[in-house]
Amino acid sequence: MGPVKLLVAARSVRGLTGTETTVFEQARRFAALGWEYHVCGERLDAERLRAAGAAAHRVPRWPWGSRLKRRVFDALASRVAARGGFDLVCGHGDTFRQDVLSLHNCVHAAHEAVHGTPLPDSSGPGWMHARILRERGFRLLIANSELMRRDVVARFGVPAGLVEVVHPGHDPRRFRPGGRAELGAAARRELGVPAEAPLVGLITSGDFRKRGVPLFLEALARLDAGLRGKLRVLVLGSESRLGPYRRLAGEAGLGERILFLPPDPRVERFYHALDVYCHPALYEEFGQSVQEALACGTPVLASRRVGAAELLEGTVYGELLPERPEAVRLSSDLTRLLGDAALRSALRNTGPVAVKGNTWDSNFAKTRGLFEKVLEEKTKRNVVP
Repeated sequence: MGPVKLLVAARSVRGLTGTETTVFEQARRFAALGWEYHVCGERLDAERLRAAGAAAHRVPRWPWGSRLKRRVFDALASRVAARGGFDLVCGHGDTFRQDVLSLHNCVHAAHEAVHGTPLPDSSGPGWMHARILRERGFRLLIANSELMRRDVVARFGVPAGLVEVVHPGHDPRRFRPGGRAELGAAARRELGVPAEAPLVGLITSGDFRKRGVPLFLEALARLDAGLRGKLRVLVLGSESRLGPYRRLAGEAGLGERILFLPPDPRVERFYHALDVYCHPALYEEFGQSVQEALACGTPVLASRRVGAAELLEGTVYGELLPERPEAVRLSSDLTRLLGDAALRSALRNTGPVAVKGNTWDSNFAKTRGLFEKVLEEKTKRNVVP
């Protein structure tokens, strides 16, 4: 028997999101095992994929119609799959049928959390996800958190036996404790933050509303004026309309003490610079930035609406994980944490231990085991991909 031939279908694989990072991390490891790792998509970083040992199959991008462009991609990806003789097909929410569905977003639950209303029927992603999940367009579903697993089982009636939870991994070479004195100090100088000033921050790839930036700013506004006057704040992420957030920061009395910066490829420097990392997401299927901050030993304030908080069960973080994010609670916890050096020290020690076993290597080992299980079942049934 020759090497396993695997096709990953995802509309975009350029390394800009957690989903895309997962594809690159797994590509390197499957290729090292001798698997033929192929990626089909509209927007691909073909050079980076080749460097990871993967073959890139770029298909044309249909620019019109939220549902139509998804139908077109599904048809083109299905054609690549049918012609390629693949042993296994893995989808990331962009194809109607696949052997393994790796789901990364709960678009219905997230919309309800952010907007307080059901996701409109006109939503292309919502229509796509609902069809895949209701029609069981997969043999196995990999969810990136228990939070996600509960939602797909309850909302779409997906049998619990078809869902496995595999948390996204992190790179322990980049995100590790012990960098505060060097990396953190250098980042503070770069940001113009005095060594003695408390620095709190929120770091995200984007979608400020979902990640709770308004709630974060409201919590800061509720701080005691004396503490708020000493505070420095960092918000790092992609946001096309910063005006409303700058106004909220001004109303919170932060003035020039808050910095809004775009995403940075060396983000670990900023985790080490922070005294407290806040992630009051209204709904976060996993939350890679929370895991990265924990790995760096930075104290984190989040809630159980963040999937990465599952890694903290049974630790001293228990009392700092409310069921849902609230400005009053966040403000109170932030005040307590900034005033309690012993608690911050305990959290600095707890975070790296909590995420230590959740690396990209462990993510790959679990994913490989599940892929091989599906392959074995297909072989027994003599099913053509």
